Amino acid sequence: MRDGIAPAEDPFEPGDIVHMSPTVDVDGHPHRYACEVEEVHSGDSLDKYSYSVRSVVQERTLHPRFGHYDLIPSPRGYENIDALLGSRHVDGERLLGKFKRPDLEKINACLSVVDPDEDPTKDWLNELEKNDVDRINSIFAELILLYHLRTTYGRDQVVMNARIDGKGSKDFDLRVLTEDEDVWIEVVKPDYAASLPDGGGFISGDKTGNSINNKLKKKFEDARDHAPDGAVLVLAAYLEEQITQGLEISQWLDEDYYDVGEFCDGWLTYTHLTETEIGYQSFTDAGERCRALFDRMVAE
Repeated sequence: MRDGIAPAEDPFEPGDIVHMSPTVDVDGHPHRYACEVEEVHSGDSLDKYSYSVRSVVQERTLHPRFGHYDLIPSPRGYENIDALLGSRHVDGERLLGKFKRPDLEKINACLSVVDPDEDPTKDWLNELEKNDVDRINSIFAELILLYHLRTTYGRDQVVMNARIDGKGSKDFDLRVLTEDEDVWIEVVKPDYAASLPDGGGFISGDKTGNSINNKLKKKFEDARDHAPDGAVLVLAAYLEEQITQGLEISQWLDEDYYDVGEFCDGWLTYTHLTETEIGYQSFTDAGERCRALFDRMVAE
């Protein structure tokens, strides 16, 4: 196993989704896109097998044939992703397997802070089974924040799916307990691609703003009445396109529909391209007090 990536123990079959090993070049460059096995050329042992494969994004057959150990089963070849999926087939895993190899390597790395036997990951599997790329991206949005929080504060201090009143009400995605603060975080990934306007300008603040508005009204309004004393409520918005969606959020805030501080104490806006970028805005004194908590996460 290399960096949490495991080779297939059995020969591939036509239709299987695979990635090129990071050590294999195609036309002189690493090939990041997923491929589908077209033809299997058998041998006396695994190292004698070879395969014809077709890139699922570039829609072309790659040459030459590739050996068994040139290919990574996707997504099952990634150790932590395989552990999350479990022993049975999960609807949606084939779609997940078509993500680019660096994306799955990042997801695999982030899952290093998750214990599928101890952490409540059933909701992630339920989202994955919807077989919808947008829902899979929503899982990643929560996972990337969980990873950075647990890397900074430890697993025991960052809890998944915390009940706001302990009596079965709908949970918050994450709860961070430090010596000084009790922070409840709900993650939202405003739809971006589907929100681009048909005409009349590039920025469509209503769409991104409405996603945030709906989350505030549905989750935070009731949570204010049931949260523990001293709890700090934070909305974390994962942005697929940080600059444009950041402008859309600013436009929505400028409309001044209501006092956001009546619902939440602050919010994070974050994205992940080559590295995670995080911004924080407070709306109450309690929210401002937590700035150091998030600044530490960015620094580390």
